[in-house]
Amino acid sequence: MFSNLLFIPDPSTLWNDSYKIAFKIGSLEVAWYGIFIMIGFIASITLAIVKLRYWYKIPIDPFYYFCLMGIPTAILGARIWSCCIGDASWSNFFNFKTGGLAIEGGVVLTILLALWWFPFILKKPKYCIRDTLTSDTPVVRQVSLWTYADAIIPCILIGQVIGRWGNYFNQELYGSEISADNIGYIEFLAKHLPFMYIVDKGYYAHPLFLYESSINLVGLIILYVGLEFIPAINSGTISSSYILWYGIVRIILEPLRDTKYSFASTYIMTGLWIAIGITLIILNQLNIISKTRKYNCKFAIIKTIKHWFKIWINKIVLFPLKKYETIKPQNQEQQQKQAKLKFYKEKQVNENKEFELLKKQFVRKPENYLYYLGR
Repeated sequence: MFSNLLFIPDPSTLWNDSYKIAFKIGSLEVAWYGIFIMIGFIASITLAIVKLRYWYKIPIDPFYYFCLMGIPTAILGARIWSCCIGDASWSNFFNFKTGGLAIEGGVVLTILLALWWFPFILKKPKYCIRDTLTSDTPVVRQVSLWTYADAIIPCILIGQVIGRWGNYFNQELYGSEISADNIGYIEFLAKHLPFMYIVDKGYYAHPLFLYESSINLVGLIILYVGLEFIPAINSGTISSSYILWYGIVRIILEPLRDTKYSFASTYIMTGLWIAIGITLIILNQLNIISKTRKYNCKFAIIKTIKHWFKIWINKIVLFPLKKYETIKPQNQEQQQKQAKLKFYKEKQVNENKEFELLKKQFVRKPENYLYYLGR
């Protein structure tokens, strides 16, 4: 172990339990950690509202209702996860003053709630969109679950950016000891982040909260803004990218954690985050998930398998047989059907050409992320 005691902070600024409290209202103590968590929630909701209302321009009421359920669900999930990994005690489950909120649990439980809520609420006709952008004739469409996911899930990052500063005031989730060779870095911490001097251990630790906060700020810019200007991005890929990003950030920072805050289960979950993120991105970009949009979300997987099976039967089995069918004279009705079919094929070709031109403008095409054709 290194000794990095060259820049010990002023004893009056050394961390103690009193620094956890921001202010008091009578006997009620308001902790810095709670303030940062609250600000993180507000910032996340605000960014999601901006994306939904001013960027995607889709109904926002379903999100408002979701927030009423989602916030307590996130806190409950974070607490359950913390107890499962041993960071908190089940016997003190409702005593949040003792700490112990693991964001993985909050994200997982809230996503499960969203998978039930949005397919349920978006079926209501009042939340459908009158689409005049993707066809000559206005069409009423149901907004895709993935659209809300792309707008909401990346906003979790701003909550993580802000919320991690609560760990600083609690002097928790810090990293391992900083080498005494990094004198300049230690001096910086002594002047600007004195709580990184761990009194019990007598050395300066890596400000892991600052590393994660900074990296997630970069991720927020990429996911919230950058990916929106890539034409080839399909609906659902942005929200899936958050899962991948979170897994990568955790696997990078995990080795820097102090052994006190390192859990074996974290590496397993981090691997799952990365695997799930990569899988969802591939399925989205190959338009495999988009095939389910023509169906209701219930039993979507089964119906998708039936859809692909039907295509296989038509192409492999029935198509060769049709070659040998006797050509029958066409009546007027059949001729009209063929004329309509030819018209729609030509229209599809023209739309494909327009789409290729639109790609060059570096803007996502509306139907590529706004709607699914299930109504």
